[in-house]
Amino acid sequence: MLDRTSVGARSAPFTRAWTPDDALLYSLALGAGSDRLDLVTENSEGVAQRMLPTYAALLAGGSRPLRDRLGGWPAHAAVHGAQRVTLPGPLPVGGEAEVVSTVARITDKGSGALLEIEAVGTDRATGTAMFSALTSLFLRGQGWGEPERGTEGDPVPDREPDLVAETPTDPNQALLYRLCGDRNPLHSDPAFAKRAGFERPILHGLCTWGVTARVLLQELGAAGQADPLGRVASYSGRFRAPVTPGDRLTVRAWRTGQDSWAHTTSVGERTVVDRGELVLRPRVAG
Repeated sequence: MLDRTSVGARSAPFTRAWTPDDALLYSLALGAGSDRLDLVTENSEGVAQRMLPTYAALLAGGSRPLRDRLGGWPAHAAVHGAQRVTLPGPLPVGGEAEVVSTVARITDKGSGALLEIEAVGTDRATGTAMFSALTSLFLRGQGWGEPERGTEGDPVPDREPDLVAETPTDPNQALLYRLCGDRNPLHSDPAFAKRAGFERPILHGLCTWGVTARVLLQELGAAGQADPLGRVASYSGRFRAPVTPGDRLTVRAWRTGQDSWAHTTSVGERTVVDRGELVLRPRVAG
């Protein structure tokens, strides 16, 4: 059972290391291809390798660093509800981060509990901040009879989007993405997926969220934004519905400020990611 008294608990510092090969695999798992050699190669002439900023969510570690303090719940009861990452600068293609996780909030949502964990990563070599990540998990059946009504507003304006882009997902995309670290059988094992209430394995929510970021940043660059990939200050989204590998995604974005956009992702008429927000750091003149 989820331990509601764990709010405020902190993990011991733990180290997360990654390499340029990890960066290449992550970009490929999010559908990047030969049109983005900076994301999928490390030795192309005149092209420096870069890291997608959403990788910070994988470095955060989710609930794993705090499982001894959080209590327990059935494996099939956990659903990734939302994700936010905040970055003071570009994430390097390789490095070591010292990460500390904190139980930020536990909320009764009636049919389950919403668990929020905040992880902060600092560069082990320099001690400077590298990222923070807020992971929201919905735990079915873990409520306690005092449901709290949500108060979060929707950042999407009531008008037509400023940007619309479509991208396919590959039928084998979940099998590739799981190699980035999330081996939950919900995304690979048909029998486990059926026990969890799905007809077949579904795509990782973080994969759909990451694909959305990749497409959105590429489209903003094509529209004239200067180096949006290198300027991501924060990026977030809520996972509304599952995606089946092979589904086609439609990304819609609305400009809400000089360097900010709201966004959603859908499969046909069904919204799969909503309440998305992207904020870029101001462009440095010169």
